[in-house]
Amino acid sequence: MSELSTGYISGVFGGLVNNADDAVSTFITDHTGSTDADGNFIPNKDGTLILSASDSLSLQQLMADQSITAQTSTSTLKSIKDSISAAARNI
Repeated sequence: MSELSTGYISGVFGGLVNNADDAVSTFITDHTGSTDADGNFIPNKDGTLILSASDSLSLQQLMADQSITAQTSTSTLKSIKDSISAAARNI
């Protein structure tokens, strides 16, 4: 039986935060470029972020997910730490 620890929880939440960060980063990379004379998108890592209205909403959703993930991770770890501290005081 494996033991549940703050290190394990931190690792799990760290993975979730990394996934959320990667999703935002990939989206931004995929939408960075320029447009040609006909308005066609040309990917270019040195270009600018080019978003349609729906792309903008998608990015906002990814960033909201990223924020929720980070906040949930932080508050959960703080709660676990506080519970451990309270239990240790009662020993």
